[in-house]
Amino acid sequence: MNFRTTLIIIVLLVGIAGAYFLFFQQSPENASTRERPPIHQVYGITREQVQQMEVTFTDTAYQDLKLVKDATENWHLKSPFQADANSEKVNQMLDDILNKRVKQTLEVTALAQYGLDTPSITLSLWTEQASPAAVFSIGKKAINFSVYVKEKSEAHIFLIESSALDDLTKSPTDLRDRSVIKFNPETVSNIQLTYFKSHQSSKTLNCEKRDGSWRVTYPIKAKADTQEIEDILSELRSLQVSTFEADQADADTAAQLEKTGLDTPRIQIELTDGNNTHALDIGAEVPPENGTPRHVYVKSVHQHAIYTVSDDIYQLLSTSVFDLRDKRIIDFQRTDTIRIEIRRGQETTVCAKNRDNVWELQTPTGTMKADAQAVDDLLFGVDSLEAAAFVDTPAKNLASYGLASPSIAVAFTQRGQEKPAVLRIGDVTKDGTVYVKAEQSDQVARVERGLIDKIALGAAWLRDKQVLNFHIDDAIRFTLHGEESLTCQRLGTNWRLTSPVKEEANNTEVNAIIYELDDLRADTYVPSESVLTDAVTGFSTPQLQITVELRNRKVYTLQVGNQTEASGRFYARLQHEPNLIFLLNAELVPKLKTTLTRLRIP
Repeated sequence: MNFRTTLIIIVLLVGIAGAYFLFFQQSPENASTRERPPIHQVYGITREQVQQMEVTFTDTAYQDLKLVKDATENWHLKSPFQADANSEKVNQMLDDILNKRVKQTLEVTALAQYGLDTPSITLSLWTEQASPAAVFSIGKKAINFSVYVKEKSEAHIFLIESSALDDLTKSPTDLRDRSVIKFNPETVSNIQLTYFKSHQSSKTLNCEKRDGSWRVTYPIKAKADTQEIEDILSELRSLQVSTFEADQADADTAAQLEKTGLDTPRIQIELTDGNNTHALDIGAEVPPENGTPRHVYVKSVHQHAIYTVSDDIYQLLSTSVFDLRDKRIIDFQRTDTIRIEIRRGQETTVCAKNRDNVWELQTPTGTMKADAQAVDDLLFGVDSLEAAAFVDTPAKNLASYGLASPSIAVAFTQRGQEKPAVLRIGDVTKDGTVYVKAEQSDQVARVERGLIDKIALGAAWLRDKQVLNFHIDDAIRFTLHGEESLTCQRLGTNWRLTSPVKEEANNTEVNAIIYELDDLRADTYVPSESVLTDAVTGFSTPQLQITVELRNRKVYTLQVGNQTEASGRFYARLQHEPNLIFLLNAELVPKLKTTLTRLRIP
């Protein structure tokens, strides 16, 4: 390559570079290269000051936007239609553009080559003035991820990050608030649910908040389930739009209402929130598509707009009086209860806390420790006892439910209260539920009988389930009668077989049985009124009988009889208390058995 050719190539490269610099970088000699502060500092406009904004687009594929802030600092769409805006998203959009730093300022006269004669986006911002405080035109992209911008009142232009285009290119749907219904759950004072079968046929359910408590006021008057109502309000408050179907005039056309099933909505819920009333109609199910979640049409009455939302809202509002009313049977403070009295026929079971805050059972033979877990189960069970159904009207003839002279009455005395809270338990119904009534209430309810059956056991349920009371080191003699008969005697810390052979015993095997006896607990005690023959219990010829003699000469003899057919547990008793029969878990009995071979040292 000769010198002339090389020179031509160099000149061409310099020309290309110059053209690129001139037409793409577009940085005249008098341009400032000093880094500038953010836009909000340059023009003295903060996001908090902006009261109104308009975004217009040259490209007709985008809709121009007009947003206005109200006195409560919330943004609203005014164009292309009226709707609540997502204030967080609008504020974020303002932050994004106002925090952009001015990369470079340019003193230019011809705006066309920068795309500023017909800008792609124009942003107008109002503060307190009647006219815009600033109008920004956004033109072409430049190198280094920049875009040209001009403020209307100024001659120069400047460069900012090109991400400004994305920040401002928003659709109304992007900025629209997706909350279906806006209210403060804490200040709602009335809820009305209307269920429509047709234009002429409907039923209404009404709840009202009085003195901080919810009550059902129609079609019955009753205390409401506060948690159930709060759940409904919470779900409504967080309900989000899936799709926007129609706004304003379009939402009220007969064709649109018929298409969405909102001409006769299935459900309407109306909320009173202070001086405001909010209503939402639930229409037809959206025609399902393969694999898509189920949705329903809803209409926000106060906004005159139709949306689709998850059909969970329909399931939530398809409720009944029974669902919304308080289903608790009796109201008392279980943690403050100090005495429980169960009256059943001529038998009365009393359980009370002693000075050490320990529950004790008062029996005809004296005071004994109660089963703390059983007492806790009783208190928690009754406190949380809920109706499976209510008798429709306040019952006048309690005798028809077995509640005039109830078969069982349970009284709970609370610390500092003179009168106990009393639960009456009546007849068993055909479906297996039981009529119950709190003495202070006129409402009769039916409840599942699981807890009631335990209460009927009285002392048999509440007494301590520990069968024997001794320390394993106090046992000095052990005798077993079963498949084999054998006796062991403790000598010091070791056990010795004394019958049917005399030799050292397997300490591990003997101690394992002593440990089981020391920790032996009954599953449940058999009620004293139960009539059990020896043929049923098997105590006349027990399959297993174990005697333990202690250092203080106290002797315990445990007899294990037959296995029950219903539960598979074993009848058992202590020989010195023949009428106190209890049931042992089937897994325990094999652990109490042993043989001579296992007790002998190999």
